[in-house]
Amino acid sequence: MANKKSLKILVAASEAAPLASAGGLGDVIGSLPLALRDLGCHVVIVLPAYRQALDKAKDFRITARNLPVRMDHNYLKADILVGQIAPGVPTCLVRCDKLFDRDSLYGNKHGEYPDNPERFIFFSRSIPAFCSASGFAPDVILANDWQTGLIMPILAEGALPGTAGVFAIHNMGYLGLVPLEKKPFIGLPDKYYRMEGMEYYGKISLLKAGIVYAQAVATVSPTYAQEIRTPEFGSGLDGLMLSVKDRLFGILNGVDYQVWNSATDRHLAANYSSQDLCGKYKCKRDLLQIMCLPDKMFKRPLVGMVTRLVKQKGCDIVAEAAQKLFALDLSLILLGTGDRIYQRLFSKLQARYPNQFALRLDFDPVLAHKIMAGSDMFLMPSLYEPCGLTQMYSLKYGTLPIVRAVGGLKDTVIDPLEGQGNGTGFKFELYHEKDLVRAVQRATTVFKDKKQWKSMMRNGMAQDFSWRRSAKEYLAVFEHAMQARRDKTR
Repeated sequence: MANKKSLKILVAASEAAPLASAGGLGDVIGSLPLALRDLGCHVVIVLPAYRQALDKAKDFRITARNLPVRMDHNYLKADILVGQIAPGVPTCLVRCDKLFDRDSLYGNKHGEYPDNPERFIFFSRSIPAFCSASGFAPDVILANDWQTGLIMPILAEGALPGTAGVFAIHNMGYLGLVPLEKKPFIGLPDKYYRMEGMEYYGKISLLKAGIVYAQAVATVSPTYAQEIRTPEFGSGLDGLMLSVKDRLFGILNGVDYQVWNSATDRHLAANYSSQDLCGKYKCKRDLLQIMCLPDKMFKRPLVGMVTRLVKQKGCDIVAEAAQKLFALDLSLILLGTGDRIYQRLFSKLQARYPNQFALRLDFDPVLAHKIMAGSDMFLMPSLYEPCGLTQMYSLKYGTLPIVRAVGGLKDTVIDPLEGQGNGTGFKFELYHEKDLVRAVQRATTVFKDKKQWKSMMRNGMAQDFSWRRSAKEYLAVFEHAMQARRDKTR
């Protein structure tokens, strides 16, 4: 039996901060391997060599050239570049410029790249080839989301004997659908394309492939692990998730407190801690000035949002509730990009409420830190939220989250109404603008009680969502997967 402290783990993902990231997945893959390293594991990260990644990987070196990867009846060639995202965490880039040398990771203003299935089929098929060329024989491959789901049936078909597969679902809503005419690129025997395999309503789902053929399946919060077994959250795979419940684990994502910490954050106008909150008020003044909101809003509630502008994040009910929210004499700062319908909608709201609503349609990491510190409250009214990271960031900054009680939002925020002291934030249940407004009303009422508000701020800042706790849970899942692999091969 492999010793947990010496496990060899390959983490395959389509993102990893700081090299290439479009959201929460990149943050996770940029942090979890470091925590596993600190627990004594030998961890290697593998991701595509996007243009964005190559621009940041100037010190990476080529260790393999023209590695053949079979695609249908042809072979595409890959180069392997190796460097580190952190000391002791080797990071490998699979380079195929035909597929990955593009302006962005997944798509452009016209939508997702139409050849995304081929791009990530190629990436998944490159993993065994990489292991063979490098001589790295992992005990476990941790594959993440649909872009790497194909790795699990590739292992089941006999690649890398002795390697167990763990598949992590970061968002059930993205199924990785492949039309049947592209099936030859996948290159597996016909038995894999049946309903009990990868087939999904006349197409092939790479997310389903990961779930069906992994020895263990993880998702990013305990509540989300329950939710995806229901029709509301299961994206048509709720029956499958019920059938794999004995190998399904909900592990809350962690936070990198070296990056997200009000006491040390170099992006802030002033640092502060739960013992000395003076710096937070300087951050609020700084944020109001940056976003051109009037000084009179300093003593009134300031609500922040840093989000993708999509329905999943609750953009529709925020827009519906806008008139009632601004009637509460608060101001709102929103940073993000996304669907044009919401960009236009929020632009109109900014024109209507110029003294209360500041909008920045951009991806701006520095401003995100300033919003986290300068706001009094942080709004996440998600339709669904597998884990969420920003509500955990906001807690560390003493910025009380207002969230819908779904997924990781339910697991990480304590409402005063739950009878656990003053709490750390505010929750609402139904996905409706009236329930959102009521939750914000409760928050603005408590905001006037400075003693209770500061108590809640300090409660939130005392929460510990560090990666070490989560990494230990992943080690237990890896051991489960390795045992399942051994049992199957006996």
